[in-house]
Amino acid sequence: TTTTVMPTTTTTTTPPPSPQVVGSQVPPEILEKQIKNMSDTDMDLMLQQMQEMTPEQADRMKVMGVDPAMMQKTAAMMKDNPMMKFAAKTMMKNMSADQMQKMSQQAQDQMKNMTPEQMEKMMEDLKKKGL
Repeated sequence: TTTTVMPTTTTTTTPPPSPQVVGSQVPPEILEKQIKNMSDTDMDLMLQQMQEMTPEQADRMKVMGVDPAMMQKTAAMMKDNPMMKFAAKTMMKNMSADQMQKMSQQAQDQMKNMTPEQMEKMMEDLKKKGL
């Protein structure tokens, strides 16, 4: 006599991953060290990378709750405005990694609820203030 054993399959469902927070993948002590030692060239390179992101990078940013188009506009504005770039760099150097992550998350949460028109107005207001 032969017995045939049919394989069984088990399906498990896992909940979808929760959105990542920008900066959450970098340990705070490394993030602080990188920011504190950031040169003008590093800042320019970071802004250039933000402006020239690939579709895959843009998709990753969307998953983290960040609007890639807004990030690109911000990078372009900083690149064209040395005072704004200097202010951002100085502010980051004077903050802890935890403070930067909290501030970034607050900004993302606020921008998530803004219409494209509101975002555009915010960018224009920043330009006018020279920030």
